[in-house]
Amino acid sequence: MEEQSKDSRILALTDGTCVPVRGIQPEDAPALRGLHGRLSERTVYMRYFGPMKELSEPKSRHVADVNDREGYALVALDPREPEQIVAVAGYEREGETEKAEYAVLVEDRFQGRGLGLSLTRELVEAARHQGIERLYALVMYENADMLKLLKKLGIEESIKWEDGVEHVTLHLGREEAS
Repeated sequence: MEEQSKDSRILALTDGTCVPVRGIQPEDAPALRGLHGRLSERTVYMRYFGPMKELSEPKSRHVADVNDREGYALVALDPREPEQIVAVAGYEREGETEKAEYAVLVEDRFQGRGLGLSLTRELVEAARHQGIERLYALVMYENADMLKLLKKLGIEESIKWEDGVEHVTLHLGREEAS
C-alpha cells in the first residue's frame, strides 16, 4: 500500500476535473477489461486497428504486468468510482535497445480533456529516466486526435507512413525549446 501511495498523483484536466493517476499494478487486469467494455467501437478501432469484442484475460494481464518487464504504464482512475480505470498509457522497451513502443487509451467520456496528453508527458519523463531515447507509436492515419496529441508534446519526431499507419517516433534525447 505504501508503494502505491508513493506512485499516486492527481492530474487536473482542462475542464478542472481532478483525476487520480498511479502506476499500473498486476491486480488491474480486471479493471482494464472493464475499461475496454466501456469503449465505443470507434475508440477500439482507432487503438487496435480493427474491431475487438473484448480484451482477453491474457492480454489484460500482459498490459497490467508491464512494469515487471522493461516498461512502464500509468492508469487514470474515475474520480467518482476509483476502482474503475478510465485511461491507460504505457511503453514497452524493445529488448536491450533504447527504443520502446508507446500507446495510450482513454475512455470516450474522458477524451478531449487533456488526459491522454498529460499521461503521455508523464511517460516521456519516465522513459527518459529509464534511458529510453526513442518512443514510437503506430497510429492510424485517420486518428487525427492522436496525431495532434503527439505534435502537442513539442518533441522532435519523425513520421513514416506505411499501409495506412503512421509510424511516429519521438526522439526523447533532443527536446525542443518551448
